[in-house]
Amino acid sequence: MDETGTVVQPLIKVKSVTLTRGHWIYVCPCGFQYSVSWVPKTTSKHALYCFRCKGQNGRYYKVMDERLEFTENWNGKLNCSTFTTMRLHNPQKYCVGAIKQIYLKGIWKGNAKVIDVKRIYLKDINLYVAKLDTGLPIDKCRDLFRNMYKKRPINWETQLIDLCLLEYQKESKEPTLFKE
Repeated sequence: MDETGTVVQPLIKVKSVTLTRGHWIYVCPCGFQYSVSWVPKTTSKHALYCFRCKGQNGRYYKVMDERLEFTENWNGKLNCSTFTTMRLHNPQKYCVGAIKQIYLKGIWKGNAKVIDVKRIYLKDINLYVAKLDTGLPIDKCRDLFRNMYKKRPINWETQLIDLCLLEYQKESKEPTLFKE
């Protein structure tokens, strides 16, 4: 306590790491979801700290622009400005702010930004999600998802799925004054 009677918490020494230029995401084992951050230049001022669990046991991962392949335009969703996709859980790939290059049968559709991610289990796929994502009934949607990953030994009771909401980025026709 200080002289005013206020309880003073001891300062916690927070570890920091050096990150290079690019997009990074902090991932904590507690599962708290962070957004992608842009680091404009190499700096050593990035804290290893989770605001949810108050721990320092997470890690930064470099987020790369990635190609997302679709073999089918289920429900015509790739023709909309925003759309969903379900993928096996991977917090480094499917994180808010990540940019994905969208391809349908090898043809580029555009670049899309991940604007939200919900973690669900296969049993959590309801009529709402099934119809929006695939246009199929619940059971057929679940079977479709199982078949996509049939060559992998997956326990569908415990396997998390990332339900991602993406939005196409509009390409500007204006010249940029300053390039990063």
